[in-house]
Amino acid sequence: MSNSPTPSKKIPSVVLLSGGLDSSANLALCAERDEPVLALTCAYGQRAQVKEIHAAQKLSRYYGVRHEVIQIPWLGVMGGSSLTDSNQSVPELATDQLDRLDVTQKSAKSVWVPNRNGILINIAAAFAEKEGALRVLVGFNREEAMTFPDNSAEFLKRASSALEYSTANHVEVHSYTTELDKTEIVQALKKLSKPFPFDLVWSCYLGGEAMCGHCESCQRYKRAQAQG
Repeated sequence: MSNSPTPSKKIPSVVLLSGGLDSSANLALCAERDEPVLALTCAYGQRAQVKEIHAAQKLSRYYGVRHEVIQIPWLGVMGGSSLTDSNQSVPELATDQLDRLDVTQKSAKSVWVPNRNGILINIAAAFAEKEGALRVLVGFNREEAMTFPDNSAEFLKRASSALEYSTANHVEVHSYTTELDKTEIVQALKKLSKPFPFDLVWSCYLGGEAMCGHCESCQRYKRAQAQG
């Protein structure tokens, strides 16, 4: 059973905001269509943690949304991912490899953090229930759902079904961008009434002075910018 209000009403939402293109797009689209009441950034020991937090803070200020950082270092300490283990190399991809499933599956396996999206969604759902928000917004897209099953429409559906039992107000998980690829997300952002601040986005797996330009996240963002 959906707990969403009628379409004419603004839907209060908690946004999981990493500062990357997809989550930032969902913050922007929520600000345009609904009501973002809180933006959450989770710090779990990821290499880009400091950059992600700074990006999310700036984006939240731009859209006038309260921002909080949730510390869950144990997730990174568990290991198993090149995103959290500096002894592992983050895969570098060429632009012409982005649509090669054999290459992107290896990249996804390297950067996979055990149950990350499941954990983050449940944290955000607790905040949503407390705030009286009806949605947790996540930055999913059709492009990366090919190799990340926790980016898929089916995962959204099943996560929402579980939250019907674990939240008193039946919080649902939603993403405005689930059916879009990265290029289409950029195109949608350019049509918003309030200009989207692309310069504030951090779409890199690493946390250097500038985005590395070679990891899969950087390459997908660059292609989307070029095509959008």
